[in-house]
Amino acid sequence: MRTGRTLLGIAMVALVTAGCSGPGSNDGVSRPVDPSPPKSGEELPVAITSAEHGLLTVKTLLDALPPEPTDDAPFTERVLWDMRKSTVVMAGIPGKTSAVCEGGEVSEEPGVTTRCTVTYNGLKVPWVIRFSEPAGDLRPYEITNAGQAVLTAKSVYGKFWREYNRVSKHLRCGKVPDLELVAYGQDTGHRCQYASFVDGKARWVNVPVSVEVGVENHGVVFDNGRSPDPS
Repeated sequence: MRTGRTLLGIAMVALVTAGCSGPGSNDGVSRPVDPSPPKSGEELPVAITSAEHGLLTVKTLLDALPPEPTDDAPFTERVLWDMRKSTVVMAGIPGKTSAVCEGGEVSEEPGVTTRCTVTYNGLKVPWVIRFSEPAGDLRPYEITNAGQAVLTAKSVYGKFWREYNRVSKHLRCGKVPDLELVAYGQDTGHRCQYASFVDGKARWVNVPVSVEVGVENHGVVFDNGRSPDPS
């Protein structure tokens, strides 16, 4: 359950903890000197060889949005701004957004769910908001994704480099569409891979790609959010 503007805080925390100073934040980390890449196993088609300089930061996130509504702005206006912001965080790169709710506004009646849609670069992403029964002076409400999320190729390739280049210099991904709608919080079917060297033998390790928005994981997530093993 969330109250107030918690959704905004989640996205900001997620960007900060991911290293919002810029992509390629692991460039200075010492990496193992890998021998030649594996000669057996399926090699995915896209070589990931450098950082993606278009990944989202706190600054570019705010630049991609209209000015944040003030606390005395209409509630629907503030909620739609939060949804637009979270959709851009999902995508992982700046994009053009707009938003609208069914009926033109968010119902603040307890137990009633309002369905809203954020359009990101032409792609429609569903969201819902629901109020719970008031608890004293608090009027708790929850904003949730409605099952579909934005996935961008730049975010996949850029975040894979950022998270895995300290593990191996041999990184590859499958061909990801520039922009697509995928199931939220589930395996998208896309894969990236890194070369693992054990006892002098090389093998490709494939990791699944998914999309989430939360405090620990946001946007593109690899291997269900597990940290890559540098060994």
